[in-house]
Amino acid sequence: MNRLKLGSQLNIIFSFVTLLGGMVFLFILNLSFNTAYQNQNKNYLQNFFSELIDRYDANPTTFEYDNQTLYNDYFIIEDGVRTKYTRYNISEEDFNIVVNQIISEYFEQINERNFINVPYTISGKIAYMGRVIKPIGKPRYAVFVVSNSDEFIENMTGNIPFYATISFLNILVLGNIIIWLWSSSTVNKLKDLQDAVNKMIEDDYQTEVKIEDAAEEISSLSYTINKMRIEIKNNEDTKKEMIQNLGHDLKTPIAVIRSYAEAIQDGIEDVTSTDLIIKQADILNNKVKQIIEYSKIGYIENDRNFEDVSFKEVVTQVVNHYKYITDRQFILDIETDWIHLMDKEGCYIAVSNIVDNAVRYAKTKIVIQLSTKKLTIFNDGEAIETNVLPKIFKAYEKGSKGQFGLGLAIVKETMDRFGLRVSVANHANGVLFTIEL
Repeated sequence: MNRLKLGSQLNIIFSFVTLLGGMVFLFILNLSFNTAYQNQNKNYLQNFFSELIDRYDANPTTFEYDNQTLYNDYFIIEDGVRTKYTRYNISEEDFNIVVNQIISEYFEQINERNFINVPYTISGKIAYMGRVIKPIGKPRYAVFVVSNSDEFIENMTGNIPFYATISFLNILVLGNIIIWLWSSSTVNKLKDLQDAVNKMIEDDYQTEVKIEDAAEEISSLSYTINKMRIEIKNNEDTKKEMIQNLGHDLKTPIAVIRSYAEAIQDGIEDVTSTDLIIKQADILNNKVKQIIEYSKIGYIENDRNFEDVSFKEVVTQVVNHYKYITDRQFILDIETDWIHLMDKEGCYIAVSNIVDNAVRYAKTKIVIQLSTKKLTIFNDGEAIETNVLPKIFKAYEKGSKGQFGLGLAIVKETMDRFGLRVSVANHANGVLFTIEL
């Protein structure tokens, strides 16, 4: 059914529910009517029996009673033989069945009881009730009344089931028309949304996605898609800018390497200039490593090669790497250790990137503190610009002093993989990076 249109699915579901509900309702309705009118018929038959037996008991020898009711008849059995009866409403077959049953049960078999009341009993299409009496010193006799209960109930209910069925059919038709009109409007809004999305893709995310006068869910969906469009467009713009700036950033060391290599080849520079070439190659290599590392993060499974890693050990290794290549003072408070399940190499790269950032901007010192489930790295450099702070961990975003923030993007992606949170905040005398659960 999923292959059908939305409107068709709704019509099918509504039709099924309506038909099922109608069948259940009609069944309960008929059952209720049958019970109610069966009780009513029982009362009518009791009244008829009371009148009949009073007349018979008053003068049984001359008893004559021509019954002209619509549904009831009677019969009297004297000494095991049907003597008086009417049969205006009951078929001969049904009538004889009841008479023979009474004779067989109460006259042909030995029964010492002098007085037997037979309650209201339903047998097929008819109902009967009566009394069997054995006077002292006289033959047994029985007075019974019968009723065509099926005809009575059918006439009383009349066309109610038919009208109820017609009503449900009308509900079914009108409901399907209403659903069709509603679904057509909803589907048209969805088509408008689809057209807007297609147009957005065609013009490179320039067209705003907005659906007016639609259901709240569709309006909310269009708002979310438009928000996604803006995000994609911004990402594309920043990527383009990053590629341009990164190309320029890579072009500089390449140009220096080429110019010095040519100068050495022409004899203008001596071999001591290779130190500068090596330095530029290191800069170039570092930028390439960052690009590779960032692109590699997304392809590593979250739990691949994870192990219990000591933050204290990682911090010690990072500081030992930097303390001989910078004149910034490192102040460590890492007596307490923090063990966390992660990839050791990834953790080292992330912490190293934060420290590298701190070394770049710190004026005199870098303070690293480690406590249970929290690592902070502080540098006394300048505060981060307000407009840069919210997006400092975002890839391709250009930060202060022309840096691209790719290293900090690697930090964010790596910590996310480890189930950790990294944040940054400006302080009165510097900048504080925090890694925590």
